[in-house]
Amino acid sequence: MAPLAGHGIMRRWIVSGAVAIVLLALPAAASAGTSKAHTASKTATSILHTTVPAKGKYLLVVWVRSRSKHSRLVDVYLHGQKVRTVVANPWWGAAVYYTLTLSPTKLTVRTANAPPAVQVRATLSLKKSAAPTPPTSTSNTAPPASSTSTTTTTTTTTTPVTTTTPPSSPSTAPYTSLAFSDNFEQDFTNGGSVPNQLPNSTDWNLDNWGSCGGGTLSESNTNDPGTSSTNLDGFNPSQSAYLTSSGLAITAVRNPSAPLGAANSYISAQVDSLGPSKESDQYGEVEASIYMPTAQGLCPGFWMLGDNNIAGSNIPGEIDVVEAPTFGDGPGSSADYFDLHGTSVGGTTQQFQSQIPLVSAGFHTYAIIWTPTSITWEIDGTAYAYASQAALVAGASWANDYSYGRFHLILDLAVGGWSCDFGECGPASAEAAPSYTMYVQWVKWLKLPS
Repeated sequence: MAPLAGHGIMRRWIVSGAVAIVLLALPAAASAGTSKAHTASKTATSILHTTVPAKGKYLLVVWVRSRSKHSRLVDVYLHGQKVRTVVANPWWGAAVYYTLTLSPTKLTVRTANAPPAVQVRATLSLKKSAAPTPPTSTSNTAPPASSTSTTTTTTTTTTPVTTTTPPSSPSTAPYTSLAFSDNFEQDFTNGGSVPNQLPNSTDWNLDNWGSCGGGTLSESNTNDPGTSSTNLDGFNPSQSAYLTSSGLAITAVRNPSAPLGAANSYISAQVDSLGPSKESDQYGEVEASIYMPTAQGLCPGFWMLGDNNIAGSNIPGEIDVVEAPTFGDGPGSSADYFDLHGTSVGGTTQQFQSQIPLVSAGFHTYAIIWTPTSITWEIDGTAYAYASQAALVAGASWANDYSYGRFHLILDLAVGGWSCDFGECGPASAEAAPSYTMYVQWVKWLKLPS
């Protein structure tokens, strides 16, 4: 695998040029006072009005889209709320979420930026309960699972655990034949329930390219052939990727030899399916049941990378099944992201992105349905995003970047990442824990019936 590969390296390239969105909640009679909200010269503005029909708790979503080929930083202001920043891409997907208790009023969405103006959409939905918010836990705790608690000591567990059966594929998907699967919970039981077993080396490889863009504070452990069993900074690979009764644990462990907040202050792992059996394929339904850690400043991911580079390029295609960073309210804000990366177009390798608020803590099934002409992203069987040639940035080629060959699977957990570029790096000193862990119960790949 090339050292520049990965969901952390082919990342969000942002051109200069500040963009601001001013969102004011005002009585209708006071809306005339908004003319002084932005007085800078040589700017282009757009205004969007939304009316609150009745008193209640609402989910407000503000979507932004760049009209140019370049991504732009967008500051989002809401009266009485902390300023937020989002990246406006050349496609719809960047959004800011608010849960607000409102009385009848007029919401005015105003954008101000160097020409051309960004496009803005706003949706207002009456809610019966609050929208999902990023969890605030900062410690590494075992996930709530159907199986028994994770064993992390030298005690041997002899009682078989109850495993979670992967859900059947959606009836709308054409892929029903199981081509590859690994139940990590069962692997743990079959291995004698010995703590800190490494994942099956026939299918899985510990590589050392894990990252989350500029500002990554962790480095991935490695078990490459020819190295000793003790690798980076004296850490054994079994400290970073090991089997438990809750599945495969990928753990970022505090590195005492590096200051907190410095590069390599955590040792983590990236696991790919390029073991001796070389588990890779083209098209199908790819799923995994994953518990994402929730502490501030982490970047867990489940993604796919082309086995070979795109023709005429020095990078492979990349399909992010899910990225779930916990970076607060900044440009890399906490969300579940669905991304596609390929050859550079207009200065960015990111050709598609969509996002939703982080789903609730716990195990969830993250999946894609990948056909020769499209990809659908699902969480727990519900579709949240869809991409085809028409959804890519202008000039990108679906056939060249996402239908050119076989892809393999990758699971990883990074600390820090692109959010550090905007001064929102984490974890903060007061929040840092000895370790953080994501758990993977199982993965599977379904294909067309033979």
